Amino acid sequence: MSKENLNEISATLMQLFVSDVFNKNNITSETKKELSEDQKAKIKAVVLDLQAKVDEFLAVQNKKTEEAEKAPVEAPKNTTLRDMLKNKKNNE
Repeated sequence: MSKENLNEISATLMQLFVSDVFNKNNITSETKKELSEDQKAKIKAVVLDLQAKVDEFLAVQNKKTEEAEKAPVEAPKNTTLRDMLKNKKNNE
């Protein structure tokens, strides 16, 4: 996922979160205008905090996926009984 795509997803989640909070508290366009400056500041703080947490989560997820891609994948060792006996004989 690209950084732009992750930012778009993050913004969408934030909008969904804010609209959900507004709906739960019966806040409409008219009542938004009636909010005090203190209430608006608190809402902005919550949104910014959520944005920071989402960005941090996405950064951790990106780091995990990058580490997983860098890790070499070892092929499973399917040795037959014949190969095991040959190895044992060669080691002795």
